[in-house]
Parts: sequence; structure tokens; C-alpha cells
Amino acid sequence: MTTTDNSVHDGVVFTTSQVVLLTGLHPRTLEAFERAGIAASPRRSAAGQASYDQHDLVRLCQARNLVQRAGMDLDEVRQLFAMQAQIEQTRQRLDQMVTELWEILDRTVPTPSGRVFTTGSDGRAWPGRQPMTGCRRLQR
Repeated sequence: MTTTDNSVHDGVVFTTSQVVLLTGLHPRTLEAFERAGIAASPRRSAAGQASYDQHDLVRLCQARNLVQRAGMDLDEVRQLFAMQAQIEQTRQRLDQMVTELWEILDRTVPTPSGRVFTTGSDGRAWPGRQPMTGCRRLQR
């Protein structure tokens, strides 16, 4: 992927030499991760300078740990990351569907007692409806 925009994610951009220093990866290992599809190809400036963001850095460290500590091969790491991405996409879609369902229910089904509780993903519950992503609202 080629771009001249360095304002990725939180604006922090790392060069290849910084990534090598911060992750402890050898430059050839970094290239192998990119070829295996574990790490996205770095963005490139107009001058051809490769750049990585914090998400890339975290992913590279995770890949390094899975290879070095868990003994996974590059294909297994790539598959694991692909499954994680699928899970996240499914979770986002589910959150969207739940939000849509609650909007439909709020419009069509009145709350008999007026008592509605919202629960967070951590199990906390509080009275009332709060539009929070990833929360389930329970009615008693």
C-alpha cells in the first residue's frame, strides 16, 4: 500500500529501522513476516520511505512472540491473525445488529414497568438505557 499521508491511526509513525530496534526483529524477519501476510506491507512516502503505525508494531511483536515462544510457524500465525480479524468483524456486525434490534424494539414495544437495565460487557448493570456499543440492555 502506498500513501503520502503519515496521519495514520494516532499519528505515530515508525521507520523500518525504528521498528527493527523496538521489536527486536531482524530486517529479513520483518520482510519474511510481510511476505507471509502476517504484517501488512508498509505504507510508503512519496520518497519511498517505509512507515509503520502503532497497530503494525503491536502486530509484529505478537507475531514475534507466537513464533519464538509458542513455536508457531508463519502460516499458523497468519491464520490466527485472519481468524482474529474475522472474529472482530463478526463482533462489530453483531453489535450493529443488536443496536438495530433495540431501536426497533424501542419504537414498537413499550416498556410495561418503565424499568430498563443496561449491562456492560464486564457484567456491570445500571438502570436506564444508555447508547453504548457492545452493551446488552435487559428489561425486568
